[in-house]
Amino acid sequence: MRLHVVFLPVVIIMLALTGCQTSKTGSVQAKAQGPSSQSERLIKLADDIDARGESDTAIALYQRAAAMPDAKPIAFVKAGDAYMKAGYPADAAKAYQGALAKAPNDGGAMLGLGSAMIEAGDIDAGMRALAQAAPLVNTSSAYNRLGVAQTFAGQTGEAQTTFAQALKLAPGDLDVETNMALAAALEDNSATALPLVQKIAAAPGAQLHHKRNLVMVYGLLGQADQVRASPPIGLTTKEVATLLARARTIRSKGSTQAKAKALGSILG
Repeated sequence: MRLHVVFLPVVIIMLALTGCQTSKTGSVQAKAQGPSSQSERLIKLADDIDARGESDTAIALYQRAAAMPDAKPIAFVKAGDAYMKAGYPADAAKAYQGALAKAPNDGGAMLGLGSAMIEAGDIDAGMRALAQAAPLVNTSSAYNRLGVAQTFAGQTGEAQTTFAQALKLAPGDLDVETNMALAAALEDNSATALPLVQKIAAAPGAQLHHKRNLVMVYGLLGQADQVRASPPIGLTTKEVATLLARARTIRSKGSTQAKAKALGSILG
């Protein structure tokens, strides 16, 4: 699941949602002292290597760190995050499960496991994990991930409530607002969707993926003419037409669940 949910590049949006969120660990004092165990030293080395883009080597080092007798749950979470980044959700899920075996209430591991399960196709199990993880982690990103999963499952009402919680933690986040507008548009809820996209359209920080999602929202609401009359700056005429055609196809599916499934298949 790659929630930067666009619903093109929102998949790049919403699941920027879909990327993985690295857990923050260690106190300031611990950082000042540096790694104290072999596992922590391997993690630091893997972090440095991963930052250089050498993902395969980093994954191998995270695996070694997790295999150490002194390994803490973060070693497994780091391995899981690296697997997800590399596109191996099944391996990521095993790593996150390793962390949860050591710390059953580790929110970061639970959040990662939920995303990995959804990416691997087990939507129901993934949503259960995300629903349990979101209040534990209590970040806008965590609630955004859950909302994206609920949207793709056709649970658009629940998704809007989840996105509202994300916005309480990060007011004005354009990615979350865009995802919320898309969820509302899937159920033809213009009262919620239109004020959001109008705000997004006027936002100085709106990027191209937000504008693509904006076009999708108008298309899903059956208001394509409004976009054609005043297309977002930065999008070509052909791109706008393609997005509206996809939105029209999705809108024709009838039920909210069918629309959500069609949207998910387009985003892939």
